[in-house]
Amino acid sequence: MPRYITAHIIACMPHQRLQKLLKEIQSEDGEVKNLKAYCDTLQGRMVCEFEAPDGDTLNAWLKERRMTPQWLFRVEFYAEAGEIERF
Repeated sequence: MPRYITAHIIACMPHQRLQKLLKEIQSEDGEVKNLKAYCDTLQGRMVCEFEAPDGDTLNAWLKERRMTPQWLFRVEFYAEAGEIERF
């Protein structure tokens, strides 16, 4: 399934609300799956990795959860520890 990266602003979100949001998006079953989330509350930023059938489905899923991305892109290549994978 295609993977996507999104960026979000979380500047005014209290830690407890952020933790609740992360638990919610990580535990949901369905056609969109949150794989990872990286958060920096000092800079008010969050980057997430998702699996989704397509960008429109992911955008609709995010909108339902009031998570408006600053940007979203589909991952075509992934590299880690010298290994390269193409999606």
